Amino acid sequence: MIAEDATFATAVSLTPLPLERDSRAFRIAQTLAESGFRSIVIEGQPSAQRFWGNEIEVRSAGAAGIERYAHAQHRIRPRGLVLALREGRGGALGEWALYLGFRGEEWWRNYHSARRSIPPAKLYYLHSFEMYRAVAPLSAQYGARVIYDAHDFYRGIIPTSLQHPFDRRRLRPFLDRLEDRLLAQADAVVTVSDGVADLIEALCGRRPAVIRNCHDERQDQSPERDLRTELGLTPAARLCVVVGNHKPGMAVDVAVAALARLPDRFHIAFLGRGYDAVDLAGVDSALMPRLHFGYVVAPTEVVPTIRSADFGLVLYEPYSENYRRALPNGFFQVVAAGLPVVRARLPEIERAIDNRLIGRCIERLDPAELAQAILECSEQAESLRSEVADLARSLRWQDEARQFLRLVEEVIVQAGGPVLAPVVASAKSSLQRE
Repeated sequence: MIAEDATFATAVSLTPLPLERDSRAFRIAQTLAESGFRSIVIEGQPSAQRFWGNEIEVRSAGAAGIERYAHAQHRIRPRGLVLALREGRGGALGEWALYLGFRGEEWWRNYHSARRSIPPAKLYYLHSFEMYRAVAPLSAQYGARVIYDAHDFYRGIIPTSLQHPFDRRRLRPFLDRLEDRLLAQADAVVTVSDGVADLIEALCGRRPAVIRNCHDERQDQSPERDLRTELGLTPAARLCVVVGNHKPGMAVDVAVAALARLPDRFHIAFLGRGYDAVDLAGVDSALMPRLHFGYVVAPTEVVPTIRSADFGLVLYEPYSENYRRALPNGFFQVVAAGLPVVRARLPEIERAIDNRLIGRCIERLDPAELAQAILECSEQAESLRSEVADLARSLRWQDEARQFLRLVEEVIVQAGGPVLAPVVASAKSSLQRE
């Protein structure tokens, strides 16, 4: 049995992903450890490699190979019978059969398996609304506080008109009810941008605190080889990098078409998972040596790995409510690496840039316009880098962490726990001095 004082000093973060695929959960857990908590992470799938230090404890709730469903339904590529049922080709009976199967698998993963791994704590920090059912009874038992971190406006990721009939009629309503419960009952709600906060506030009348995904350079670890070396590129080559796992809304096809319009010295590398979903059937085979997919590194190695690139591309098509208000993690990593940024116009990114000339913003995701923007940045790269460095100094995780710790302090004090307040205050002072 964990002693009462040990329980009070424990904060548990829960993510349905492997921690190596959730850099935000990693930063939050690290910051909780710095503030004096015993910081434990429950990951939904085991990470392939240990990249974290001894400051945090990581426990895996699930087995490898189980795909996160609710938050990543837009990334699942069902085939055969499941796809037919999602499209409504099995009729009402098929739809109900799929729904019952989904509910059973979802319950096992997000409640049964997770529940066995969650220790007593004074603070539960949820990066997934599905896992609240496993946390709620523990929160009541131990008088723990619960913070919900919404990484996206999930119900607005895919427009209703583009959803499969099964998703629209069965899946999405079920998931929305789960999230509505947590939005109402959490002691605090957090999200990644003011735009997503606007959407959540309009939905439930409660405005989340905004903690942006700024980079924490203190956690950087140098890889054995940087990206340029890994690709075997000469100094004369111009390397553009796209950071982040593949997802709908990323205009990969536009980037590929733009590359075809650029001189042979230009290359594009995609750093992240899921790019096997990209259809390259119509791409000229002569272009393939300049396209680079399948490079994955630990979260702590992303920024050091891409520093040898020449530009960062942030190309999200604002085709849904969520993506119109996105502030992607990859944007912060590209800036932290000191790279000029060629980007599609998104209001949250432009707000963060605050009129600095750090690259080029294109109004339309058009291959010709993108290629021209890359060429212009190539000519002005040196002058742009000084502006990027200035922006990077203003977008630091330490600044976001101070806001985060103020929120944690308020939540803990509300729980009648002044014991950790001085520790949190000390951590904020330490961050202030850096």
